[in-house]
Amino acid sequence: MSPALYALAAAFAFAVASIVLKRAFEYARPQMAAVFSVTFTTIFVWAVAVATEPLSAVLTWRILPFVAAGLVAPGLARLLYYLGVHTIGVSRATTLVATQPLVAVGLAVLVLGERPGSRVILGAVAVVAGSALLSARGRDERPWQRRHLVFPFLAAFGFAFRDVISRYGFHNFDNPVMASAVATATSVVVMWSFAALGGAGRTLPDGPVFRLFALAGACEGVAYLLMWRALATGQVSVVSPLVHSQPLFTIVLALIFLRDLERVTWRIVLASALIIAGIALIAGFR
Repeated sequence: MSPALYALAAAFAFAVASIVLKRAFEYARPQMAAVFSVTFTTIFVWAVAVATEPLSAVLTWRILPFVAAGLVAPGLARLLYYLGVHTIGVSRATTLVATQPLVAVGLAVLVLGERPGSRVILGAVAVVAGSALLSARGRDERPWQRRHLVFPFLAAFGFAFRDVISRYGFHNFDNPVMASAVATATSVVVMWSFAALGGAGRTLPDGPVFRLFALAGACEGVAYLLMWRALATGQVSVVSPLVHSQPLFTIVLALIFLRDLERVTWRIVLASALIIAGIALIAGFR
């Protein structure tokens, strides 16, 4: 399968996980969802890693960038994303998190000394325009507060940091499966540490919710493995914008499966198109 197909499959898997989690939020808090879904994601990824890779591959200093990546994402960044889904809706939160490539370019300029060209600037304008349109609430939409937009934006920053440090790490380490396994394992330690302090993990979810968390975690595990596989064999300029086409899948799935919880308006659709166009320009520059 080509890198482009791997990336599109990852985007679809991320979108399915978002829809499953939105349904779970009817019965559980986002903090609980973050802890248990990260746990299931880690279990799934490590099962694949143990079955396909030598465990000795992680016994090297070259794995440290992926440990750093895992401290931020998927754990803490995912918690922020879940809070965004819970407070402002899955379509809006997912689209704002999709600004991650813009944040990653900014970090690359500051940290790696990259100099973006005109395509990146044009993409930034499209992303800003889409974000502004997205934050405008219509009179007929369910209530939400603009301050809650900070959750998906912080999540985007966390995911962008993960990508920047991971790209640096792949200069010396070429095993995407074990890199993903180490990052998710670090994240699960971080998330359970916060759960112990805040009490999010003291009460086990009941059967139906537990199964939703397990399904969401497995979907995100599949998505992470597909994403790293695409990045291992294809160019970032091709893979990244395709992975971040997730909002398109999410909006379609929300229309089908979340009609009782989500309203996908023309504003969200137009904003999504602007942001995704900007992402394609930013992530696809040479």
